[in-house]
Amino acid sequence: MLRYGIPANRLPKDALDAEIDAIRLLGAQFRMGQRWGEHFTLAGLRQQHDAVFVAIGAQRAQGLRCDGEEHALPGIEFLERVASGNPVALGDDVAVVGGGNTAMDCARSAIRLGARNVRVLYRRSRQEMPCLMDEVEAAEAEGVRIDFLVAPVRLSENGLTCRRMTLGDPDASGRRRPVPLDGSDFTMECSTVIAAIGQSVDRSLPEQEGLAVTAWGIAADERTFCHQPARSLRRGDGVLGADLAVRAVTAGRRSAAAIHQFLSGDTVTGNRR
Repeated sequence: MLRYGIPANRLPKDALDAEIDAIRLLGAQFRMGQRWGEHFTLAGLRQQHDAVFVAIGAQRAQGLRCDGEEHALPGIEFLERVASGNPVALGDDVAVVGGGNTAMDCARSAIRLGARNVRVLYRRSRQEMPCLMDEVEAAEAEGVRIDFLVAPVRLSENGLTCRRMTLGDPDASGRRRPVPLDGSDFTMECSTVIAAIGQSVDRSLPEQEGLAVTAWGIAADERTFCHQPARSLRRGDGVLGADLAVRAVTAGRRSAAAIHQFLSGDTVTGNRR
C-alpha cells in the first residue's frame, strides 16, 4: 500500500526503498508474488514457524452504493495504475467521491495527469472530513474544488446525479449524520468518476482458515493482538479497518513486542507503552 496506494509526491519511492532495504539488511527474507490460498496457507505457515503475524491490510475498495456504481473507477486501483506508470485517460472533468486521504491523493494525482476541472464530492462538512487537513489545503492550492454536503445517487456514462445533504444527529463515529434533502438532485457532467470512499478487509480467507472476524476485519485481543491458538498474531488495518499508514507501523512495532514475549516463553501481555 505504501508503494502503490500513496503517490510519490507524498512518499518518495527512494525513501520507501531505503526503509525496505534496512529491514532486509537486518535479516528479513522477502518472498514476493505469493498469494494466500494459492501459494501458501496459514495452517502451513504454523507448521513451519513458531509465530505468524498476519498483516493483510484493508485493500478491497468500497463501491459508491448507488445506481451505476460500476461506472466509477476505484480510487485504490487508480492510484496503483498511476504508481505503475499506467494511468487511465481521465478527460478534463473529474469527480472524486470521498473525504479521506485517498480522495485527496486521487484528486491531486488527477491534477498532475492534466485534468482541468477536478472536484471532490463529500457528503458531510469540512469539519467532519476524516483526512488530514493539510492534505485538503494542499489539494485546494493545486486547484481542486471541494463540494461539501453532496452525495452521489446515480451514475451513468453521461454524467453523475447528486443530492444535497444536511447534517443531523451524530452517528456511531461521532460525526453528524448526513441527511438527504428531498428535491435537491442535480446532474453534473464528468468524464471520469473516482470512488474513494474507503477500503475494507477481505475476510474470506481468514474465515476459511478458522480465524474469527469482526465487522472491521480479523478479531484479535486488543492488548496482545493474539488469536487462539497463540501462535497467530495480527494487527494493523487487517484488524481495525483502513487507517493511516503510521498507525499500521505502530501496530507492527507493538506486535513485535508481543511476539518477542511469546518466543521468550514469557506471558504475552503486549507492550504497555
